[in-house]
Amino acid sequence: MAGSDDTRPQYHIATELVHLDSDNVKDNYNAASVPIYQTATFKQTQADGSGGEYDYSRSGNPTRTAVEAHMAKIMRAERAFVVSTGMTALDVILRLVKSGQEIIAGDDLYGGTNRLLTYVSQYNGVKVHNVDTTNPDKVAQRLDPVKTRLVLLESPTNPLIKIADIRSIAAKVHEVCPAALVVVDNTMMSPLLQNTLELGADIEYHSGTKYLSGHHDLMAGVIGCKTSQVADQLYFVINSNGSGLGPFDSWLLLRGVKTLAIRMEKQQANAVCIADFLEAQGLK
Repeated sequence: MAGSDDTRPQYHIATELVHLDSDNVKDNYNAASVPIYQTATFKQTQADGSGGEYDYSRSGNPTRTAVEAHMAKIMRAERAFVVSTGMTALDVILRLVKSGQEIIAGDDLYGGTNRLLTYVSQYNGVKVHNVDTTNPDKVAQRLDPVKTRLVLLESPTNPLIKIADIRSIAAKVHEVCPAALVVVDNTMMSPLLQNTLELGADIEYHSGTKYLSGHHDLMAGVIGCKTSQVADQLYFVINSNGSGLGPFDSWLLLRGVKTLAIRMEKQQANAVCIADFLEAQGLK
């Protein structure tokens, strides 16, 4: 859904995480917690289906609308989507790549990402180049103005914690391949610690199962788009394949996101304490 209203003041992200814009929560009873619209269909007042904003929860649901608008705000995205898993988010994005086109990806990738890229390479006629994304020149060497469709980055990578210069890579990709999209898996940092769209990425996605949820009770994927053009293409895929997140899981994700700042601050503080203790014992 559309991002935050730029006319209102922008607060620290820790505040934005817990503050839902009232315009994105349509509820007749002004509930402090977003209601769970646990329904597959919505009553229509017109025979042609034009009687309301929602008709079928595969296409849209008020609870999902609320969390998508909230995620768009904190990701500084033009529009955001929530889907069933993090891998589903990547699968939706990869639907933008046609047979004969190419993807440039890192040489240190999350196992599920590598598996899905292997699938599209073997069955969809898509060439995948794995390069060292810590060196922007290695990425630049593989750019093809005609064939390159996606440049897929992780920073930090999973599992080796390699860092990519997202800003430099994005600038080079857009210069050489104007039709290509820079996509970043930002799961490891979360929107609290890194905003890849502001660094030049076209699409940022997350496994909402991890930091965004924070309670080990949810599987979800989040996609943030820099432009409405890309968002419209992704929505067409999500509406077509029915991968949108269900209303109860949307509510769980919204609940989890509200505590992201305080959880990550404590996790980082704990990690420093553990590292200091281990180093004091002579360990590296």
